[in-house]
Amino acid sequence: MERKNRYLTTGILSTIIIFGAGLQLNAILMVSADWGMIPILPVSIFEPGQKAIVAWNGEKEILILSADVTSNANTTVLQIMPLPSNPTKIEEASTGSFDAIQDLIEFRMPIPWSDVYWGNQTDLVEVVFHEQIGMHDIIVVEAYDVSEFAEWMNEFLVKNGINGQVTLEDMAPIIEDYMARSFHFYVLDLIDTSSEEKSVEPILYEFNTDFLYYPLLITSPIGGDGKITLFLITRHIINYGYPPLTKAQYYVEEFAGLLEFEMFKEELFYIDSRIGELFEDAAWMTVLVYDGPLSTLTKDLVIITITGDLNFDGVVNINDIAVAASAFGSHPGHPRWNPVADVLQDERVDIRDLTLIALEFGTTYTQKT
Repeated sequence: MERKNRYLTTGILSTIIIFGAGLQLNAILMVSADWGMIPILPVSIFEPGQKAIVAWNGEKEILILSADVTSNANTTVLQIMPLPSNPTKIEEASTGSFDAIQDLIEFRMPIPWSDVYWGNQTDLVEVVFHEQIGMHDIIVVEAYDVSEFAEWMNEFLVKNGINGQVTLEDMAPIIEDYMARSFHFYVLDLIDTSSEEKSVEPILYEFNTDFLYYPLLITSPIGGDGKITLFLITRHIINYGYPPLTKAQYYVEEFAGLLEFEMFKEELFYIDSRIGELFEDAAWMTVLVYDGPLSTLTKDLVIITITGDLNFDGVVNINDIAVAASAFGSHPGHPRWNPVADVLQDERVDIRDLTLIALEFGTTYTQKT
């Protein structure tokens, strides 16, 4: 735990989050990062322990994805992940990012824990990125037609000396759905699997997006049950849920609460320097969880912020006016200062902020499907 001791000496203190007594932390961090998996050979693919960190600042998103995967025979898996825009960065990440989250949670736990509930290119298919990163053979394809996309994937596998054909029979309707929603960039990642569970080294993706995004629908054809735990890092606390995902909770005797806490800039850098650079100041971590049939994942996780939605409940109404009114006339250091009410982000809450809220009055958030 030398790494953790170095971290603790920085003296970073924040809100203390109690989690519960007796649970091993690695059980918390077994995270399903929902990629669509197509086995090249007809074997069953299991996803026992995937990990995902999703950091979004309102304009850019960083995904750090890793997985512990196994199958009932030696085979190669083609992973498919739709993205809303062409990734601007695809780089190696470190399992240390997940260790850092573990340290941060441990650092905020003052008492013992208890149980937690919780190819041939065409006009319609174009390669925009191809690179070998560690054990990953990653390619990003811009595609506009499902059948040509599938044909390109088959040729890609043959050219790489892999026998067997990829089939999109079950996945075609879902990819058509993504394309209908203007998702035309697809990350393809070839990974060898075996009957022995092994960790897949993390990969970091950065892309531009005006909404927080995590692909869930692409996983639904896999079938079976799965556990999903997503560590979301955002500028503001997330106050409403995204069924079927719910906020992770802790239970300690008669106390209960949500697993969410604010992190300082130093803590963001501690997770990953690229995440630290994504935010100008502090950020919130919110943990969303799901445990059940993958077939029920009929929507991607999409979070959109609305200007003027100061309490982040998905609607701009009198409650948001009240938040701004309580901080009216304040500035950093003022006893009533509330940075959330500073809509213009000019370090003061005045009539201009109230005007912006009034202009959005009645706006309601609708989650994309």
